[in-house]
Amino acid sequence: MLSPRRLPRGKVSMPLRKDKGGESPQVLSLMKNLGITEEEALDIIECDKRIDKGEKLFELTEDQKQAVRKVSQTRSVDAYGKTRTREKKEDQEKREIVGILADALATSLPLTELVVVNEERELTFKVGNRKFKIVLSAPRK
Repeated sequence: MLSPRRLPRGKVSMPLRKDKGGESPQVLSLMKNLGITEEEALDIIECDKRIDKGEKLFELTEDQKQAVRKVSQTRSVDAYGKTRTREKKEDQEKREIVGILADALATSLPLTELVVVNEERELTFKVGNRKFKIVLSAPRK
């Protein structure tokens, strides 16, 4: 039996050894479970590798983005084993600062694009062909 190869971030992949049929066990598994051809299985494997490296192959819809945010929400467990979702406090002062920065940039520079990415933290803008990003942070005391 082959030992699995270790990948970054603790992921384990199936060995790519070719079986008697000339195909890897991972390709055979995809073909059997998904009912797809060998070419489609190889394409899925290649796309998975590219996504693992951080490449974005497609954009998510708003519903999908909200689902990702909901799943990745921070939860804590108290002493009794109950999970609690920590609600993020809105920081009105930071919202005002980002608004003031956006207004000042819009009036003082010849911007081609101004986007407030996060109302309390980040805005991006373009001056000519160059793109800039401002991230506001408030260090703890």
